[in-house]
Amino acid sequence: MATVNVALNVQVVGRPQVPISTTKVVEAYDKIEVSIDPGAVNKVVEIQPSTASRINLLLIKSSLYSQDDAAKKLTYLVNDRTTDSAAIELDEPHLFLGKGAVSVFGIAPIVLKFSSTYVAGPANKAIVEILVGRDATP
Repeated sequence: MATVNVALNVQVVGRPQVPISTTKVVEAYDKIEVSIDPGAVNKVVEIQPSTASRINLLLIKSSLYSQDDAAKKLTYLVNDRTTDSAAIELDEPHLFLGKGAVSVFGIAPIVLKFSSTYVAGPANKAIVEILVGRDATP
């Protein structure tokens, strides 16, 4: 078992603040770091070993994010080994906290497939960090 502390503070400047603080206990976790080259199409990243959806925490963070320019997009698909979700634009860090949040994909997230429309160049390589927390036993 591992304990994951999550803290988030959202505040409108000079206005209300909404702090979120919670603890997740997970049986297993993985910290994955992958490099997504400019022009990459559907680079596969496996995020859980089984076909059952046991993920209850998924964080996706990148050194580059999608921008309004069509030539600067970073996207990912969720795949359950048979079906791809629609493309999801990685425009900010994505945090899915709890099985309810993870269920928005509509399929068990087993594989993520990353694509980049950034043009070639060392400054346009995205370093993506993924933190996955899951149940390890059925």
